[in-house]
Amino acid sequence: MSLTQDRAAEPAVQRSAPADRRAWWVVLVAAAAGLTFTTVQIMEKITILKDPTAGLVCDISTTVSCTNVLNAWQSSVLGPPNALIGAIMFAILGSGALGGVLGGRPARNYLLVLWGLSVFFALFATWFMFQTAFVIGSLCLWCTGIVTAVLAICATLTRIAHRAHAFGTGRFAALMDTAVRSSLDLIIWGGWWLGIAAMLAVGLL
Repeated sequence: MSLTQDRAAEPAVQRSAPADRRAWWVVLVAAAAGLTFTTVQIMEKITILKDPTAGLVCDISTTVSCTNVLNAWQSSVLGPPNALIGAIMFAILGSGALGGVLGGRPARNYLLVLWGLSVFFALFATWFMFQTAFVIGSLCLWCTGIVTAVLAICATLTRIAHRAHAFGTGRFAALMDTAVRSSLDLIIWGGWWLGIAAMLAVGLL
């Protein structure tokens, strides 16, 4: 490639960086919000363990009660409290986002790992919200914030990973390319959030 061609390619690279950085800001803010929500839940779990009769701030009614949710076995299904696992996940996602905000360009495999973690997190959160709606019968307000943060991260990381060609060149990559170009990915993530909201409304109202 000639020097002239190299110079012609430079502005395109420089123009793509701000878009990625703005997207990483979305991930960072969402991860920070999720980390805040999970930290509050951890503190509330400690409060309940110290005094099972202690009332929590988000105990509004039997339907909206963090105490009922945190006392359910589903809140510690993997052993440690779900909030602790969530805090670790948000910290991992947030650290990756911080590197992007500071101008770093993560490797494609690393982007794919972050995307996979966020999707797994979304699936786990969806399972828990199903349990909340139809088994536990109470809603934790912090959980709704966590789910929203997770899905926002999923949607944004999908776009970041697509721009970096992190999905590879196979059939899945072609499907993701079609979804992103048609904005179907945003419809899917938005529909996922609406589906959870509808599930909560049917189960709790």
